[in-house]
Amino acid sequence: MPLANPIHPGQVVWTGENPGILLKEDPDGPFTAIALFFRIAHSPAGRGTVLLILERPNERVGPPTAVNAVIADNRPLADYLMESFIGKLPAFADLPGRLAAVFLPMTGGGASGDPRSRYSETVNAEGVDIELAWDGLGRPIALELPRELTGAGEDELYSLLIESTDPSITINGRRLPGRPATREQAGIRTTTAFLYFSETWIRPVDD
Repeated sequence: MPLANPIHPGQVVWTGENPGILLKEDPDGPFTAIALFFRIAHSPAGRGTVLLILERPNERVGPPTAVNAVIADNRPLADYLMESFIGKLPAFADLPGRLAAVFLPMTGGGASGDPRSRYSETVNAEGVDIELAWDGLGRPIALELPRELTGAGEDELYSLLIESTDPSITINGRRLPGRPATREQAGIRTTTAFLYFSETWIRPVDD
């Protein structure tokens, strides 16, 4: 049956992929390692790959003390996401590690595996080799969220969610400690390790 109105009237903020891993060493404590990956197909700042990696998210330090960094192949896109998206999410806005994160040009990387079983992303910069891996993958869930259920409460979200119960963040061959926490999104019980594919953020026309 055809849609009553197949064209969404809102503004496309960005569209692409946004897998992430947030780990805790204490289930009741703060996140102790964070990786937010973006492969953007379209945005006001162009296309490209961006990784926010916070080895010590709760400390205002950078390399070489800790790999708190933004690694990207498109600097304007990295700045755009940090300012207009991540910086507006309550969980990340005031994190000391994010505020201290340095920019590193991306020198290589890519995806491998199969999201039906195990998936990984590698990101390389000078002196830094990172692998993000998602194991223990669940069934895909199609999400259509109104803005009141999204992080900053400004945009609508359309995405495909696949949860991971056994993720890992590895920096220069060293696996960071921690496990994903449980979380609830739109009434769905899931984890803080996830694959978001076909992700599109749309600004409603009344803004």
